[in-house]
Amino acid sequence: MKFRFFVGEAVDSLVRNWVMSVAAIVTVLVSMFVLGIGAFIFVNLQNATSGVRSKLEIEVFIRNTASPDQISQLGDQIKAMPEVRSVNFVSKEEAMNRLRESMKGHEDVLDALSGNPLPPSYEIYLKDPSQIDGVAGRFYNNPIVDNDTGTHNGVRTGGETTDRVLQVTHYILIGGAGFVALLAVASILLISNTIRLSIFARRREVEIMRLVGATNWFIRWPFIMEGVFTGLVGATGAMVLFLLVQNFFVDKIINEMPFLGADTVPTFWLLLFIIIGGGLLGSLGSGLALRRFLKI
Repeated sequence: MKFRFFVGEAVDSLVRNWVMSVAAIVTVLVSMFVLGIGAFIFVNLQNATSGVRSKLEIEVFIRNTASPDQISQLGDQIKAMPEVRSVNFVSKEEAMNRLRESMKGHEDVLDALSGNPLPPSYEIYLKDPSQIDGVAGRFYNNPIVDNDTGTHNGVRTGGETTDRVLQVTHYILIGGAGFVALLAVASILLISNTIRLSIFARRREVEIMRLVGATNWFIRWPFIMEGVFTGLVGATGAMVLFLLVQNFFVDKIINEMPFLGADTVPTFWLLLFIIIGGGLLGSLGSGLALRRFLKI
């Protein structure tokens, strides 16, 4: 009976202050929708960067003057390194074939060359991509590696590009988190103002309940439920909007552009996260209002 009374009081209060209630619900909706989109982007950025790092390789170019024994010896040294997952030798002929394939339609440029100027190389894949700089450094001073004087250009890694991608991703995630935090604060304040209006409109009713011996929690519960309802309704709207966006846009993009490497986020856990987040925003907003404006 008490629960039904609390629910009825909360709903009546939301209807009476419908303008503020709608504003609070919409703000929660936007906050949780942006949070859901942010979670989707975060998961896919993490997957993309992990995929890129797992494919990182070290290319060690060998001088054309190196003897077959020296090349073979270098290969044995690489295979003996504990950090190495696999190694692939690329001969001069294979390097030229790869170049021809990449320049398909413009082979006349290569035909004009006298001989094959491309050096042989080793492609090295590591067990842990974070060790790429340390392993690459072992070839900087090797006499048969094709480094120009004073440089390390005979050893190439994709580490710098990946680090830039990770840095940009880091800034994007920070900016997105800041934006969501601002929306969350706005949601809490709007819900708090809605509850405050409810308290003000029912101040005489609150006084009467005090006089007849109602407990503090009996007076508080309708306002708490009002805040939680506001958050849950906004989160439900965000959940519906997210599902629509995922079904009509995200899934279509994933299917038509698989080269992006995007993937869907587990829907159940994401929607549960949105609902819990909305309820939490509502409870924080009602808690703030009760603490500041209901002195019981």
